[in-house]
Amino acid sequence: MAITPSGKYARLKHLARYADGQTAKGFLIGLIAGFGGGLMSLGGGTLVIPLLMSWLRLTPLQARGTAIMVAIFSALTGSIVYGMRGSLDWQAALWVAIPAFIITPLAAAWSEKLPAKALKQSFGLVVIIGGALVIFRDSLPFSLLVPAQWSQPYLLAVGIIEGLVAGIIGISGGPILAPLFVLGLGMPQQLAQGCSLAARLPATLSGGWENWRLGNVCKTLVVPLAIGALAGAIGGAHVALSLHEAHLRSLFGGLLLLLGGYYLLAAR
Repeated sequence: MAITPSGKYARLKHLARYADGQTAKGFLIGLIAGFGGGLMSLGGGTLVIPLLMSWLRLTPLQARGTAIMVAIFSALTGSIVYGMRGSLDWQAALWVAIPAFIITPLAAAWSEKLPAKALKQSFGLVVIIGGALVIFRDSLPFSLLVPAQWSQPYLLAVGIIEGLVAGIIGISGGPILAPLFVLGLGMPQQLAQGCSLAARLPATLSGGWENWRLGNVCKTLVVPLAIGALAGAIGGAHVALSLHEAHLRSLFGGLLLLLGGYYLLAAR
């Protein structure tokens, strides 16, 4: 049965409304991700992947690839704001960024054969432990600080871990990087977040390219997500830099506990 001109017009209108709805949702998701990235160096995969899957019905692989693309914009914008306010150690970020840049695309390619359930459970458990240690850092009966002579090897190891997390889980690194900076190097929370945003830029670039090449990026959503992420990151970073360090660290640790619990439940 042939479709009448009026039927074609109605179908086009429906498609246009659907596209507008997807664009609006994409902008909102990007805004949330950018704000989370600027406020607590969370936001790339941490917030975007669940929203992309639930709101926009993307597959897990599409959500992961698209989330890494969004993280590029939120991490870049947040790094600029933190850097302008003196809360960024470029040398530390570089030591982490180099191995992460190499490891991330390799891990992304390997991850398609790995058991997603076990990965989510392991990640959730690690994040919960990290969140608790960040919250109670000042009252721990032991120190987790790395000796000064081991700081560079420690940063290289952190970069390897960040590359694995970014490539396999799709999380751009904030839930892992910032706690390792705070606990291992004794950084104030704001400085740790600034370094976390800058250090994961190369990893998100290489991981984004690999996912784009594999066809795991929803290209029509990149622009609205990026615009929202840019706006959100600026606002979130300014809020974070205005908070007391201890309050921001407690808030960050609390969100890590919630995030880890989410991943444990999602794996089940």
